[in-house]
Amino acid sequence: MTDHFRLDIEAADGREGVAYYEFVDTVPVRQVTQVGDEWLTSRREFHPEIGLLLTDQHLQPGEFDEEDRISAAEFEAAWERALAQEDS
Repeated sequence: MTDHFRLDIEAADGREGVAYYEFVDTVPVRQVTQVGDEWLTSRREFHPEIGLLLTDQHLQPGEFDEEDRISAAEFEAAWERALAQEDS
């Protein structure tokens, strides 16, 4: 089963951002992190100012509220935007 979530975060450097998560059978498989104008994917493991680019935590019951859940299409749109920025 695949689950997708969006959560407001604070980057390692203290800036506010948004993380988009994709879990398959509770295992984190992809993540998009947006901080300011930067959009990053979990193709890289770490960013010195933002931190980990893929959570190392398995999905736990009750970890996210239902309003944090997003569609696969919304996750894919964020993923594609981040890929375009990383590959430019």
